[in-house]
Amino acid sequence: MAWLKYDPNTSGGQYLEDLATAYWYSDTLFTALNLGLFDFLDRSPNATTADMAEGLNLDEGALLRFLKLLKSLDLVDCYEDTWYNTQLSSDYLVVGRPLYQGGNIRWREDLQGDWSTLNDVLAAGTRTHFPTATVSEAEMEARRLDYLKAMDAVISLKMPEILPLLGQAIPPNARILDVGAGSGGFTTSLLAAYPQAQATLLDIRQILPHTRTLVETYPLDISRRIDYGEQNILEDSWQDDAHYDLIILSNIVHAYSEAEMALVLKNAAAHLTERGLMLLHDFYTDHWETKSRLSDINMLVNTYNGRAYDSTWVTQALKDLGLATTGLTPLDSDTSIVFASAESQTLDALALDPVAQLIPVIRSLGFAEAMPFDPADVVVTDFAQNKCRFGCDSYDKKHCSRNHEHSPEETESLINTYTRALLLKGEPPTGDFQRQCLAAETAAFKAGYYKAFIYWAGPCSICPSCDLSKPCTNHKHSRPSMEGSGIDVFATVSAVGETLKTLKERGEVIKYYALLLLE
Repeated sequence: MAWLKYDPNTSGGQYLEDLATAYWYSDTLFTALNLGLFDFLDRSPNATTADMAEGLNLDEGALLRFLKLLKSLDLVDCYEDTWYNTQLSSDYLVVGRPLYQGGNIRWREDLQGDWSTLNDVLAAGTRTHFPTATVSEAEMEARRLDYLKAMDAVISLKMPEILPLLGQAIPPNARILDVGAGSGGFTTSLLAAYPQAQATLLDIRQILPHTRTLVETYPLDISRRIDYGEQNILEDSWQDDAHYDLIILSNIVHAYSEAEMALVLKNAAAHLTERGLMLLHDFYTDHWETKSRLSDINMLVNTYNGRAYDSTWVTQALKDLGLATTGLTPLDSDTSIVFASAESQTLDALALDPVAQLIPVIRSLGFAEAMPFDPADVVVTDFAQNKCRFGCDSYDKKHCSRNHEHSPEETESLINTYTRALLLKGEPPTGDFQRQCLAAETAAFKAGYYKAFIYWAGPCSICPSCDLSKPCTNHKHSRPSMEGSGIDVFATVSAVGETLKTLKERGEVIKYYALLLLE
């Protein structure tokens, strides 16, 4: 999709064209959804093109062309002249399915008009488009409900990832406070997983009636364990004087300015129990950067003070309140979580993936990417070392070329003792990249991976020069290169979808990769 990074080894013109036509993708999805096409196929599986044209009141020839486009996007499929939903569409695009995303998608469609004001917003420095005076209160209420349903659809996709992270950090009978609860979808999922827990949903008076309506659609065993609190969370102090084992701020951080958010965090922290846990779920700019930057501009266009934050701002604000934090915990999707507590033991009881937590730390060192990698996918070959011995102008000028690299057999034997790794992506200068690699290895060691070991790229460039008449005087900062140790870098990086191409001319962009082994 458009927020994937540009690959400098591919056509820049094509990348720009893909950016310019990105709306073709979204308009295709909006149109199919608004036509009720996926619902039709769910009711009438194996419908012919003629059946669909008649049922949807469309031109048969134009519809066939549109269906072929949807098939290329993996939204429908066909057998001979009969059409049916793919599993993707069946799960997410059919009304009534548990993970139905129609509300979420239509909300994004509604934002298109506001994005057309971006030029004016950039000139003014703030939002410029507001509801007109002719919009009735009933219309505003309908918009609020649509928004809550959209956010409810979003959180339904996140909770299967989030719930396991809690581990043993909150008690079975936890008292939960959901700040800016919206639809209540986050908390209802929690209460289903914690049948002895109780919750309070906090929101403004304009939202709470809709929250109640949505919550009442859940089983009585869940809805009866929920109380409601009317609260403007930007007030200096909150009316609720209770303390909670878990306080949730989901998609709240990005809605406010730094000063406003600092006040919200202060009030939330004041309501934690001694060992209570705070969970801040949001889109942070140090995870899925381009998507979060787009979300940041969306906040600029559509809110008064909203913005996307780097997680380091949030963690520092929490530390200033005397709370310990986990740092960024990325989800597989476009959002992440920061956990905080006054007690480090509470954080220790979370079930977090330490490699996932290490990724943003390593990216902050200057790497373009840090990708989870299975050591079993490393390709070792006798051929690779030939590129060092016969194709490198540093050969016989650096200690790394005097048999200090691992042999292919040694490399394969060592890698086979590891079960986890990260593939790091960067760029020249070589010395700078290698220093980043050393910093990454150190960060992994400090995170508890005592066997952390890195293979970097290129001839050793830590020192300005080598005196080959003497042994290396800087073994502390010397590491083997991937290619010099027999690793086929081209074949290895392809295991995670990365591409390397032979360059035709000097001056073309060079990619560097390093392999950080973790155990």
